[in-house]
Amino acid sequence: MATRQRGSTAAVPDTLTDPVDWARHYWQEQQLEGNEQYFLAMSSLFRYQRLVVDAVEAQLRTQKLNLTDYLVLMTLQLSETGTRLISNLARSLMVHATTATLATDRLEGRSLIRRTPHPTDRRATCVTITAAGRRLVHKATAKLNEIDFGFTGANEANVGTLLSLLTTLRTDAGDA
Repeated sequence: MATRQRGSTAAVPDTLTDPVDWARHYWQEQQLEGNEQYFLAMSSLFRYQRLVVDAVEAQLRTQKLNLTDYLVLMTLQLSETGTRLISNLARSLMVHATTATLATDRLEGRSLIRRTPHPTDRRATCVTITAAGRRLVHKATAKLNEIDFGFTGANEANVGTLLSLLTTLRTDAGDA
């Protein structure tokens, strides 16, 4: 039997299996203030992000990596010299400096990166990917490619559209 929410006058239709449609139904039924579309877009984005992250993390676990460690290695791999400051890694990955430091501790412990003092700034530490780190990130990336980086069931046109739209939204929000 369908349940009623506070303020609801009708049971949720049995056809509402999508949680975002369910939220839309109750938003409209309860005549909530605010922008329904923004709320639904946020909810949908978070739900899809969770699906992608779960798929990616499952694949990375097969390589004994977590998402942050993989992204640190990829950022170093993609860097021109394979070296970045820990503070730059934190900014690039949008994580706290402590999170970047803990990730570098883990990766250094596995000989996937090495730390060196900055040549001119005693307060800064450089992090460089090692040959072992390059091999592992290459293998992990190949595994992620097997699952389309978590975009299971998506086609290239939709992924391209999503990338373009997210680039516009990020730029408009000041993320560039």
